[in-house]
Amino acid sequence: RNGIPCGGLLRNGNGRVRWNDWGIGLLLQGDLKAAEFAFRKAAQADPHYADAWVTVARALIQEGETEAAKPAIEHALSIDPSLARSYYFRALIEKADGDYDACLRSLHRVEQQYPRDRVVLNQIARILFLKRQYAQAIDYLQRVCDIDPEDVQMHYTAMLCYRGLGDLAKANREQMLFRRFKADEASQAITAQRRMVSPEDNNERQPIHDHESAPLM
Repeated sequence: RNGIPCGGLLRNGNGRVRWNDWGIGLLLQGDLKAAEFAFRKAAQADPHYADAWVTVARALIQEGETEAAKPAIEHALSIDPSLARSYYFRALIEKADGDYDACLRSLHRVEQQYPRDRVVLNQIARILFLKRQYAQAIDYLQRVCDIDPEDVQMHYTAMLCYRGLGDLAKANREQMLFRRFKADEASQAITAQRRMVSPEDNNERQPIHDHESAPLM
């Protein structure tokens, strides 16, 4: 896959890093099963590499297999209890379980190390919204706004929180900002006709695809 000779990965001294990097590439392409395979190989190459176990859990979480991800996260934390990424992905598992208080505790552990991480702050705000603690959620969303005023998730959650508080004027403002900064999904229609007549172009657009040799002209 992706031009990487898999047979030599574990024989290389940096096998764990190469497997992990390959897995990340697969994960970004959306090839979750292959990514999980690569991450498990990274963990096999070095069982004490905590980040490999975190990435195994990450792939499983994206697959929706949160229960299967739990042992990987706990193993990562047993190796390195200070690794912030472990707490972030544990929080996603706790969120899926509906254990919002535990989720917040895990997210706050990450926040202590990375107080300006927009993803973490947005997640905290989202959990507070789900707990109907709208005013507290908005405090976190303001911190996100200070970092990036165009953050789409921030504006969407703020819209919901202001609706929860009954402040429709601010909710409508956040809705307008959300629509302004949201990716234009309709733009995909512009390329639709070209992709219909060109299998090669359509193939390139797919997140997961193969390249086949073509005769040279």
